[in-house]
Amino acid sequence: MRASRSTNIALAVVLIASLFPTSGLALDPTDEVAARIDEKFGGNIKKLFATRCSWCHQGYGMKQADGPRLAGTSKTVAQVMAQIMNGKTPMPGFKNQLKFEEVQALAEYIKALPEN
Repeated sequence: MRASRSTNIALAVVLIASLFPTSGLALDPTDEVAARIDEKFGGNIKKLFATRCSWCHQGYGMKQADGPRLAGTSKTVAQVMAQIMNGKTPMPGFKNQLKFEEVQALAEYIKALPEN
């Protein structure tokens, strides 16, 4: 029985892919941080960040956009929480829109983001 050309190509792709280990590939650094925060607070921090913060803080806090890059902030968790709750021009405050636990989860997520 002869294999079809598409089967041969698929086998070649699998063989070539198996030559390169995937453990050395860089993953999204926010995923590991988010998993820890999700486990601690029992929510979906990336979804919360996406709906409340990503309009101005791109890349889940890793990139500067209309707002500053949040990764590597020198602020304490308490200072980050205060800024999320009260805002700082032009950022609005979210104390009337977020639960205390959500503010705390966002602050801990931001502080845990890798600097690089």
